[in-house]
Amino acid sequence: MSLADYDDKMTQLIDNTTTYEKLNADPINRYERMNNNIVKRLHALQLISDREKYHLTSYNAVCPRIYGQPKAHKPNLPLRPVVPNTTAPTINLCKYMADILQRSFQSQYNAVDSKSFCVYANNLRIPSNHILVSFDAVSLFTNVTKDVVVHDIIMMWDEIGKNTEINLDFFLEIVGFCFDASFFCFRGKYYHQISGTAMGSPLSPILADIVMDNLISRAINLAGIPPEYIRKYVDDLFLVIHKDQVDRVLALFNAQNEQIKFTSETEENRKLPFLDLLVIRQEDGTVKTDWYAKPIASGRILNYFSFHSADQKLSVVINFIDRVRSLSTIRSREEQDELIRSHLQKNDYPRGLINRMLRQTPITNRNEKPTTYRSIPYIHALTPSLKKILKSNNTAMGISYSNQNTVGHLYKTAKDPVPHLNKSNVIYKIDCRDCHRNYIGMTTNKLQARMYGHQSHINTLERLLQEGNSYTDPPIQQLKEKTALMEHCITNQHRFNVNNPSIIDITYKRQALQVLEMFHIATTPNTVNRRTDTDHLSCAYANLLETIRRSREERISSSNRFRSTQTNDNNIPTQPTLVNPTTQQPPIRHNPQ
Repeated sequence: MSLADYDDKMTQLIDNTTTYEKLNADPINRYERMNNNIVKRLHALQLISDREKYHLTSYNAVCPRIYGQPKAHKPNLPLRPVVPNTTAPTINLCKYMADILQRSFQSQYNAVDSKSFCVYANNLRIPSNHILVSFDAVSLFTNVTKDVVVHDIIMMWDEIGKNTEINLDFFLEIVGFCFDASFFCFRGKYYHQISGTAMGSPLSPILADIVMDNLISRAINLAGIPPEYIRKYVDDLFLVIHKDQVDRVLALFNAQNEQIKFTSETEENRKLPFLDLLVIRQEDGTVKTDWYAKPIASGRILNYFSFHSADQKLSVVINFIDRVRSLSTIRSREEQDELIRSHLQKNDYPRGLINRMLRQTPITNRNEKPTTYRSIPYIHALTPSLKKILKSNNTAMGISYSNQNTVGHLYKTAKDPVPHLNKSNVIYKIDCRDCHRNYIGMTTNKLQARMYGHQSHINTLERLLQEGNSYTDPPIQQLKEKTALMEHCITNQHRFNVNNPSIIDITYKRQALQVLEMFHIATTPNTVNRRTDTDHLSCAYANLLETIRRSREERISSSNRFRSTQTNDNNIPTQPTLVNPTTQQPPIRHNPQ
């Protein structure tokens, strides 16, 4: 999809005035203030601890950026709107409320995953006059309304009240606030979702699950369908219905809620796809299943020649073998193996490896699981050795590999970028306007707030100078202790370009921020930072950091030499030096004059 087509579809989607309304300004500060007021009230009522209060309080929220997921299995590629709330002020409060509801709600209709649904389906016995049907809720999340959510929470309050000390009125107020705090940014414009719950909020799945469960209970009671003949997975329903009652049952489901509507699909040739299964009704009323992929599926999985560790590739093979054998109850063992071979060979896995894995005994779940998990970047030959060392010192630690070359590095993202100065938990660099030196710092707050702090110190310096103080007077000398930046300003009478900082690193792990800052100070030449800024850096990094520092200095030096050769003595630009790929020698360059 081209970016122009994507923008057109997104614009049509968010221009729906029944679901979204346009805002005049960014509402982030208002919702952050409302979130923190609720957290303060919870703490004042002694319903949460000091630690929970700190965790639920929002400090550096950024307006979420909406994006659309193309529904590749539907014609014209419609978009599914997703609002990732990871930067929203209500993210942790939504998780807190969702956890209470998750512990209070147990659905009798839910299919947890494909394997559990496979077990359920293979134990069915279907009457001869019944058929397989699936119902699909249309745009479920945006059609779950607040009044229905409030009603359903009140109806199940006896169960919810067992898992929280919050009273019903306050609980509904918090849920209502989280429900209403659905706002986002698209192409520099701000919108508020006025209908439904946002897809991307941690609270939305459990609210939609509760609403769907109650809707199903009402509908099957009116339709006379036994509960064991229906299963639900999010917004998809699997039912066994009398062949003459499909339209009537669909109408009953559509009549339960003014907003939530369903489409239906009936079996063809006794077969009905559901999740990644093909449910097959037998002549005797029993049910068999087969592993299923949609017609649009490319069949692509992790390629054997991809830049991943051997462990990850073996896990892909093992999991695929286990999935096909678990879900394909209608196939013989030989037919299962042939399906597995053809699929894996399309992804370049050697036939010998596939046959060896097919002969192995399936791996059962281990009782002893690692207590902690850590992820480290995958570097060929180095990372596996490092994993052995870490595992030998801590057997309770689970190590996983992460690949730094992700799809996100190859394709342009359609999401709006977060403004430079709105980012937090960053390592930044500020260049001096009067010399070639720079200052490196870190901040857990928004970068803009940190720049205000630096600018405030500089403004204080300018005010003291205007009042007649000299650089050697005590009031100005006291400013030198603020930061190394101010020390350079006062000692050399220079000024920094605080209006144009550059971000050189970012992390969401606050405990790693100080270490990253020391790394960059130690490896960046010409910094004005004090030597004490890296005193707490372990000596184990000394050789590595020295190598990085020398490499950076060489790159800067070669870059400066290259730029100097681009202009001759008369300031006439010359052609860049090209290298012949076969001889690796620069071609003859003629005098441009």
